[in-house]
Amino acid sequence: MNTKDNRRYKDTTERIVRAVYYFLLSEHKPLSRITVREICERAQINRSSFYAHFQDVPDVVEQVEKNMARGMTESFLQQLQQKASLLECFKALFEYIRKYREFYNIYLNQTRNVGAIGVAWDLLSDYLQKADYRKFGFESEEEMRYQGDFFLYGLTAMLRRWVSNGCTETPEELCDFLIHHYRMDMNLFRWNQPDQT
Repeated sequence: MNTKDNRRYKDTTERIVRAVYYFLLSEHKPLSRITVREICERAQINRSSFYAHFQDVPDVVEQVEKNMARGMTESFLQQLQQKASLLECFKALFEYIRKYREFYNIYLNQTRNVGAIGVAWDLLSDYLQKADYRKFGFESEEEMRYQGDFFLYGLTAMLRRWVSNGCTETPEELCDFLIHHYRMDMNLFRWNQPDQT
């Protein structure tokens, strides 16, 4: 039986994903112009196999995006849970993005939205909700949300430029940019471990 845990199912999923990213990377085709037919030809599968795995072409990218966001968030949270400094957490996140820069270059530049960064931010927000906004120096939860959105979109723009330029700066240099831009004394970065209570 061909289930999601089955090796054959996983192999077909991987072939579909590779085909989509072949067209995005090698053929420089916009996502909106990639067809199921050409994915099936490239992956050497039939249409019913494609639809057993994904709803449509954007769904392929969305599923990859969710997996990438999960990995990116885990890289950040692992450092945080080990009581690393905030800069070490961001360094781990930047290293993850650099490792998968081809994906992030396509995704951030083709969709022009916060994409996987936004999904990761949502996952991280679940963790941060355990913290009292006053612990971060904010007057209200709403103020903390505004600051979070401001930071998210600024960070996304910075990462878009970084991956577009081939990640020429090191993760450490990106951390230096954060220190310089936010001066690390802004409320967003008055960071302690959120209370687990």
